[in-house]
Amino acid sequence: MEPIQKKSTVDLAVEKLIEYVQSDNVTVGDKLPAEVVLCKELNISRTTMREAYRVLQSQGYLEIQIGKGAFVKSKERDFIQEAIEWISSHKVQMKDYLFVRMALDPLAARLAAETATENDVDELCKIHKLFVDAVHRRDNAALELYDAKYHECIAQITHNDLLLSLVRITNHYFKILRQTSFRFEAHVDHALMPHEQILASIAQKQPEKAAQASIEHMRTAFQDLCGWQPKL
Repeated sequence: MEPIQKKSTVDLAVEKLIEYVQSDNVTVGDKLPAEVVLCKELNISRTTMREAYRVLQSQGYLEIQIGKGAFVKSKERDFIQEAIEWISSHKVQMKDYLFVRMALDPLAARLAAETATENDVDELCKIHKLFVDAVHRRDNAALELYDAKYHECIAQITHNDLLLSLVRITNHYFKILRQTSFRFEAHVDHALMPHEQILASIAQKQPEKAAQASIEHMRTAFQDLCGWQPKL
């Protein structure tokens, strides 16, 4: 079971402001009431209000104009804008994660190609098909789930318990990154071909091809998320 999450004052303020923005009395382009008025109505500090504004701006609801105030930009959450903001503010963190995967994933692919049985390949094929189905549906949650399962399955095929544990740890920390990245259709498409190449190499017992396909997969991820590719 998931632990009960306590909501911060900022989270509660964000929820109230979203309710206000999405109400029938507000239209796109409207200016929000003055900060001091909203702070009084919500019984929060101006610091809390400004943090809530920052969150709503990153989610695409508000446009903040210096010296003029906050204006309604959209009545719906802009997930692409939010993803862009998240990626922009987490570049160092993403770089660290990707470098770890650059070390782990090719090793797992190489070993899996050496040890995979027909049953192992069948299981990996099933997971890959579920990922492909999620691509066609543009199901973000399923994409994150089956991408993680795909890479974990490769690690399981190696029968190396330490490697499997490390892949599971990186999958845990990669969860939000995957969810954010897969909001971009190009990033989803860039995962499909490498997955197919890695799968084919493992099925054909070609360790070096599997490792190289995995390296190229990570290089593309670096390009998509960080705007550059590491030199190896």
